[in-house]
Formats: sequence, structure tokens, C-alpha cells
Amino acid sequence: MRIAVLMTGLTAYQDSCFRELSELGNELLLVHPGSMPFAPFDKDSFNRVVERHVWDDAMPEPAELVPLVEAFDPDVVIMWSWDGKGYRAVMKAMKSRALRVIFTSNFWHGSRKQWAGLLASRFYVLPLFDCAWVPGERSELFARRIGFAGRDIIRGANSADTPVFDRGARDPAELAGRRRFLFTGRLIWHKAPAELAEAYRRYRATVDDPWDLDIAGDGPLKTAFEGIEGVTLHGFVQPAELAELMHRSSCLLMPSHIEWYGVVVHEGAVAGLPLICSDGVGAVPHLLQDGFNGWTFAAGDVDGLARSLAWMSSAGTQRLGTMSEGSRALGSRSTPTIWAQNLHEQLDFRVRGLRTRVAEVSR
Repeated sequence: MRIAVLMTGLTAYQDSCFRELSELGNELLLVHPGSMPFAPFDKDSFNRVVERHVWDDAMPEPAELVPLVEAFDPDVVIMWSWDGKGYRAVMKAMKSRALRVIFTSNFWHGSRKQWAGLLASRFYVLPLFDCAWVPGERSELFARRIGFAGRDIIRGANSADTPVFDRGARDPAELAGRRRFLFTGRLIWHKAPAELAEAYRRYRATVDDPWDLDIAGDGPLKTAFEGIEGVTLHGFVQPAELAELMHRSSCLLMPSHIEWYGVVVHEGAVAGLPLICSDGVGAVPHLLQDGFNGWTFAAGDVDGLARSLAWMSSAGTQRLGTMSEGSRALGSRSTPTIWAQNLHEQLDFRVRGLRTRVAEVSR
């Protein structure tokens, strides 16, 4: 198949997944910006087996994008996000010419924007797409809510680059001996760095022997951690460096207000880390079971996060080892290879169905 992918950003784990998809015999065109704010992935490490059109600053206009995609002659066009005049024009132009897929990791939280989008979806969304591609059950429920039927939903849209992070089972004594929490992500509002900083400050004030906290990421809210004892700011780190940090840590934290999915939770799980996540993280239903491999807390609840930090650091060697095994078990359900095989199969039978319908109409 020939697959065009219209993206709003490209990460290292996505690039690895697309490499696996190309190795199944698919030809890919990736259209994406050259950089992401506060996440400067090493583009030299990206694969060279796919065709690319890289744009900077603003998304190209329809007059540039539509001919580009038409010349590629795709069987499938996948679009990230709902917006963008250029991308939407491509989807409109590809009606009945290619299978049109919307990637969405959104989940319903009842904002005014979502209510407005729900009302407009019949006219603004559904006419442009044949099916939705979602990472988990929360985003599937959202896709169903805006009008996609179950038969029009492709599941399993996200996977960590598991070979980078999976080094086998953790020794419980080694894991407990690290005595470090790890947060990784952009230091912007929806990741809740300010709330994490305050929760960690309260945690240190209430326990006798606190763990340290590593922060791997950059952004305007990094100042929230200034002057807090036990905190080390690493800035943005590349995936290989992040894997090293995970294997020098005892627990991964994701306190986000809203996190549409959170592939870093998968990375932490396959690295054998117990997890503490807010209930605003979309990956939680798949990768975190309370009491099995960590705990959840209510998004924005600083005291709840501080209590979770205290529970984790007092869990003991055996319990940490058991939680580590639990994380690895939950994380093992997806890899880039599994991701690519599933997407290839799902697209293939849908493309064949689309061709049959178009042929019947043209008779």
C-alpha cells in the first residue's frame, strides 16, 4: 500500500513505528514540521526508508499540499489533529480516491470546545474521514461520541519504541536501591509541572528519608523546580538518554492535567518502573492498575500526588519488584512490530472494501 501521513509533529517512537510499517512492504510519505517546541528530537536518527515532506513555521497551503499528495497517489491518507486548512483540503480532495483516516487520541472531558465540536462534527469532521484510528478506550469512546461506528475504528494507534527501553526484568534490590522518581515531558501547563513541584516539596517535608526527583524535559515552567532540594533538572534528553535515566530510577511520574495518551508511560512500563499517574492520563486504563503496578490520583490534587510519592518510597523492595513485574507485563502488549502489523492489516482490508464500493458505484 501507499500511505500518506499528515502530521503535526514527529517523535522518535513514531518514526520507529513507521519504519516497521515500511518494512511490511508499504510505501510511505510523511508530511510533518521540522521541529516540535521543547522537544528537539535528533532528526539525524530518523529512518531514511520513507519519503518525507518537511515544513517549518506554518502548515503549507492547499495549493502546495494537494498536488504533493495527489502525485504520491496514496491508497491511504492519515491525518493528525482535526484542524489545518492544508490537511483538510487534502482529505476533501481524496474522497473516494483513498481511504481517509483521522488519528485522534482525544477523550471526552466536557469542555465548551468539545461540545461545540460535537455539534459541528456531522458537517466538519465526518464528511472528511472514512475511519478513526485511536490509541485506547477513552479515545475510542470519544470517536464513537462524535459519530464513528465501531466498524470504522482502528485501535492500537500508539506504541513506545520498546527495544530502546526494555532491558529485561529489573532486580528488586537494584530497583529499590535507585531511590529516585523520574518525570519526563515538556514543562508546560497541561503536564502539571508546577503541581508536581509543590507535591514533591510537601512530600519531602513529611517523610524522613525522601527519594530524589529527576526532571527530563524543557519548557517555560521549569522555574517551578528552582530551589527545591533533591531535584535535578536534565533538560530535554534523547530517547537513548531517557532509557538510561529510567534504568537509574525507581518510579515514573506523570501528573498531567490532561494527557491525551502519554507514550512515556509505555516507555516506563517496559523499562520495569512502577508508575504514578493522574487520572487525566489517557494511557492509564491500559498501563496502570492501582495496587498492581502503581497508583493513580485525581488530576490537580497536589496532596493526593504527595501521598502517592510517600506510598511509593515506603513500599519496600519486594513490593517494588512486584510492581515492576506488573508494569512489564502490561507494557508487553504492544511493540512497534505489533503496531505495524495491526495497522497494515486494518488498512489493507478497508482499502479493498473502498475499492469494491467505488467500482460498484462506477458501473
